Amino acid sequence: MASAAMRRFRTSVAPMVDVTDPCFLRLLRLISPFGNHQLWTEMMHANAFSRGRIHMDPPKLAMHLPLRELQDFAPGIVAQIGAADPDDAHAAVRVLTNLGVRHVNLNCGCPSRNVQMGSFGAILMKSPELASDIVNAMQDAARDTNCHISVKCRIGVDEDESSEFLRRFVSAVTSRHTQGSGNPVSLVLHSRRAWLKGLSPKQNRNIPVLNHARVYEMVREFPNTEFLINGGIDTTDAVLGHLARVDGVMIGRKVREDPWFLSQLDQRVYGVSTNNIPSATDVLTEYVKFADYMHCHYGTKYSILGRPLYAFFRGRKGKAMRTRLGLSITKAKNRSNSDVDSTYSAPFGDLVQDALHCAEQEFQSQTNVVTPNELSSPAWPGYQQGAEAC
Repeated sequence: MASAAMRRFRTSVAPMVDVTDPCFLRLLRLISPFGNHQLWTEMMHANAFSRGRIHMDPPKLAMHLPLRELQDFAPGIVAQIGAADPDDAHAAVRVLTNLGVRHVNLNCGCPSRNVQMGSFGAILMKSPELASDIVNAMQDAARDTNCHISVKCRIGVDEDESSEFLRRFVSAVTSRHTQGSGNPVSLVLHSRRAWLKGLSPKQNRNIPVLNHARVYEMVREFPNTEFLINGGIDTTDAVLGHLARVDGVMIGRKVREDPWFLSQLDQRVYGVSTNNIPSATDVLTEYVKFADYMHCHYGTKYSILGRPLYAFFRGRKGKAMRTRLGLSITKAKNRSNSDVDSTYSAPFGDLVQDALHCAEQEFQSQTNVVTPNELSSPAWPGYQQGAEAC
């Protein structure tokens, strides 16, 4: 287990494709504004920086990198990249550090077919020497900066889930950067093996058997390396149990399905008072302001802006809100007479207001108390009921 000086974040939100985009990460920061949880981006291909020069296209960059959060929460943002070539990885880290990123992670755990065809992700675990070369290039690019380099991988690939297989990989990616290093490589171990054939990425998150004991084994064998554990962790008790044995815990699907789980962790793990937990009304008010900014400055699509709110609203009234918000977005798209919804002129907040009004009409007998599990009128300035016919 790593020294206490290395541990900054005890809990992290896992990188998830089509989930942990800048909009979702912003929502999480509003729900939990205390700086307790490390937030990971979706995986970005290193080529996007080394060859595609995504950093020269602000609207496209804003779709992948949480520029807003880097302004005041840079230590808590992890940019995950996929790479099969050390030079591409080096170039990506150079660009990301110049953008203010202070932690870049190499994905060695994604089992999708498309990723395999690019020779990165989980398939890299079968080539530990290449993975080591990529990590070395990333470390070299981060030299003389405050940027930390880490690796996220599985505990095995296909038929091989042996201790020796994982030990060889961990040793390869950490051996050059542990002894005498002021910024050693850390690892996130997903406690399932990856099946590269026969299982979809979704099935790879459920069917392979969890083996948390294998992660604990690596913690014992590599005492100078920082380890986070990931996979099947969905209760505060489970988080606390793992924290007694590893440096940090990464949570994925639980936060995707219920972003308010972070507020539970704030209270149970970090001792935040219930009185200090933001209200759903305040969170929604601030998120709408952010969404309107993203739509105005970067042309972010309504569908992308609305996606995080589908998990935000819960309960019976929440279901009505999700339905109404989807209908409002569809109606706005139809009015635009365009296939590109980034050209719509209506503020995203107007669509949320319309959806809230229509959803409330279906529950007029319900209380007007807003909680994460129910829904009521928003309280931001300018809200007008009945702005759009239901």
